Amino acid sequence: MRYLIAALIVVFPLSWCSGSGSSGWRELLLLASGGEVADSARTVLLDIRLPRLLAALLTGGMLAAAGAATQNLFRNDLASPHVLGVVNAAALGAVFGMFCGGAWITPLAIIFGILALTLLFVPGGRRNWDGATLILAGIAVNAFASALTSGALYLADERLSALVFWLLGGFWRITWQDIFLLLPAAATGWTALYLTAPELDMLLLGDRAAELAGVRLKLIKPLLMLTVAALTATAVSCCGVIGFVGLAVPHIVRFFTGAGFRRLLPGCILSGGILLLLGDWAARTVAAPHEIPVGILTAIGGGPFFFYLLLRRGGRHD
Repeated sequence: MRYLIAALIVVFPLSWCSGSGSSGWRELLLLASGGEVADSARTVLLDIRLPRLLAALLTGGMLAAAGAATQNLFRNDLASPHVLGVVNAAALGAVFGMFCGGAWITPLAIIFGILALTLLFVPGGRRNWDGATLILAGIAVNAFASALTSGALYLADERLSALVFWLLGGFWRITWQDIFLLLPAAATGWTALYLTAPELDMLLLGDRAAELAGVRLKLIKPLLMLTVAALTATAVSCCGVIGFVGLAVPHIVRFFTGAGFRRLLPGCILSGGILLLLGDWAARTVAAPHEIPVGILTAIGGGPFFFYLLLRRGGRHD
């Protein structure tokens, strides 16, 4: 864990000083020491870069924590928040929000994400919260939300480029208002997952073994699903669709911390945050002054990793 903290201490200021424009180390050091800094540099450092760096840190931690909980919940190392249908539903809400006006993007994304999850409660309750049933229901919700999103994009006309760019994921539109939404959502979700860590560990043994050990599946599973949905939908509402963080990060961290969720969770939060800090750094600097959507960069790295997981899982004979 100390290595992750050290990496964060190095990566955060490096990313803060990088980007197009003349706001670099000199301006940051002057700002930190109370020296005189040009108004333009102050605005770039404090009102543009700092909130987007904090958003990357929080969003990465939220998606990675949600992914770790989902993998325990379904006892499937290929699971991620996407399987619940929350991501596509939140993206659909954000698209509708753009049609209604920019102020509706965040609330509609969160509402649609939570509503998508509540749809899974119907088959889940009838099938005793069976993991396979929930995954199949999530696939159905994903397909429906994706179809509606495609239809909305077809009707977007001159707004198409803005919608597509947002759906690819990134932090260019982040303001301090978004941080005030992400921070309490992240803190609440992380706390809920930490408190339910013993139950998440028991779920790895299977539903029957967990129930025999005293885990109340009909209470814990909906609670965990709501927590995952809230973390994911809030992140999507502010930053667009950024894939593979929830899938890849828990696997990498689990290699160093083991499967115990109370050790896994903080490692996922820090690793996910650092990963998206690096992703945002690359997005702003690789093609400067143009910006690459972070979702493209995570997909480039996450796609091969997902393929590797499929091959590794396919080689098992247990």
